[in-house]
Amino acid sequence: MHILNLETRETKDKFEKDFYNKEDSYFILSSIDELKLLKDTLDIDEITFEDCLMFDENIKLKLFEKYDFLSVNTFEIIDHKAQIEEVNIYIADNFILVVCNEKHFVYKFVKDMILNDIKMNDIPSVAILFKLNYLIFKNIIIHEFESIEKVEDMILKLEDEILEGVVDDHIAKINYMRGISRTVVKNTRPLLYIGDRLKENVRYLKYSDAKKYNFGNLQGIDFGVDKLYNFALSTRELADKLLDIYSSQVAEQTNVLITKLTVLTCIAAPLTIITGMYGMNFEYMPELRWLYGYPTVLIVMLLIIVFGIIIAKIKKLL
Repeated sequence: MHILNLETRETKDKFEKDFYNKEDSYFILSSIDELKLLKDTLDIDEITFEDCLMFDENIKLKLFEKYDFLSVNTFEIIDHKAQIEEVNIYIADNFILVVCNEKHFVYKFVKDMILNDIKMNDIPSVAILFKLNYLIFKNIIIHEFESIEKVEDMILKLEDEILEGVVDDHIAKINYMRGISRTVVKNTRPLLYIGDRLKENVRYLKYSDAKKYNFGNLQGIDFGVDKLYNFALSTRELADKLLDIYSSQVAEQTNVLITKLTVLTCIAAPLTIITGMYGMNFEYMPELRWLYGYPTVLIVMLLIIVFGIIIAKIKKLL
């Protein structure tokens, strides 16, 4: 747990029962397990407390009299896998409480801000809280942009592999990438709802100071979410096209194989005719009693094969 008093600039790295003063403003970071220590001090209701303890795929923005509660799901690409994590944020008039897993990138980001004693002395306290809320969202958006870029790089790498030649495990890889891209879109789409709601329902907007210093930042969040979602959609379309590329490559290889078989058939046809002629049981066939008939026929057949291959090479059929 990490606590920054925005008035006194005092920081704490553990919970103390008497740390909270309603007259001051606080920036608080807590792990999920540590939240129970803050429950009574910050008067956190049972519903949102339970929401923090259990992972939920649904995004939430609940407005209470004492605070607003926001729960969002973020994703990271770790070892080529999409890892979904939940971030919970309590937004009150005099504190922001961030609750998430200690290994989460938001936890590390907020911890760095607290330990580095982020200073905004030139703006009022309520505007500072608004600014901190904006910085957290900005970090989420930037991080998810980077994660989607990783997905895009994975898709493009797989596309290059397919263009070099299809193999049996490409279908499994394509389905895997399509699954990841759909997970990205699924977890990005709800942020559109949050972006729209934030412009209308954030409790800080009732303060003129917050509007004066930070309203442009809020519009920036909404714009960033729109760009993020469009990027996620384009990545999903890119993943879907992998199947078309695979199908075209398979069709091309099949056509090449059919062409080669056709050429071999064309070369073999004259040989079949020759062997068929001399397989007939007619008594009067002059070549049958010719001393050099057999080697001559073999040479002719060999020449047919050689010339057939040369012509096919010239025509680039083999």
